[in-house]
Amino acid sequence: MRLSHKLALPALGAFCLSLSSCTVMKDYEKKQAQVRADRELAALRSQARAEHAVFRAHKGWKADTYRNKALLEQATPDNVSLEIALGEQRGFLLVNGALAMDFPLASGKKSHPTPAGSYTIRGKVKDYHSNLYGKIVDPAGTVLVADADTRQHPVPEGASFAGAAMPYWMRLSDTGVGLHVGHVPGGSAASHGCVRLRRQTASYLFSLVQVGTPVVIAENAPALAE
Repeated sequence: MRLSHKLALPALGAFCLSLSSCTVMKDYEKKQAQVRADRELAALRSQARAEHAVFRAHKGWKADTYRNKALLEQATPDNVSLEIALGEQRGFLLVNGALAMDFPLASGKKSHPTPAGSYTIRGKVKDYHSNLYGKIVDPAGTVLVADADTRQHPVPEGASFAGAAMPYWMRLSDTGVGLHVGHVPGGSAASHGCVRLRRQTASYLFSLVQVGTPVVIAENAPALAE
């Protein structure tokens, strides 16, 4: 029995050494895989910025929407984020941090500025109507107040308040800030604080984002500063 015990010790040591070597190898392979993934992502972002620069080199780009087809094909609810650039009145869809869309929008005007900050999508409603802004009409359908704010314009007896339609509503805050379909005049802030989008843009983003999708609102887009 003593002989067997002595013979088992070297075998046990070799076994432990083998396990240690396997762990080191797995850690090394994991680190190498991460390095490759980081390089691929950096290359992807660099290529996307180069293609986007070509888009912005064309005259009249401000009226158009940029789409990177290859990136959009990779887009999923789990790998996208949004950036809103108040200074440019542009929005950006990022796929794994790479620039996939650049689109026009209209944020809040000076009297109702869109608050900058970091948000997440908190809810989605396809057919949404505002409970703050809209119009007040009498029983005959005559518009009494065309640009009504329920906090400032009491509804006369017999009249009713019709909330403004905000299709493809994507809520960002409890105070009523969100993204939705609306008039986008082109380079001008025009809303009551929300971010207005063209219908095609809003419907696409609505179908893609999920509750929890990150949204950054800033004077300038962080993605363009990289």
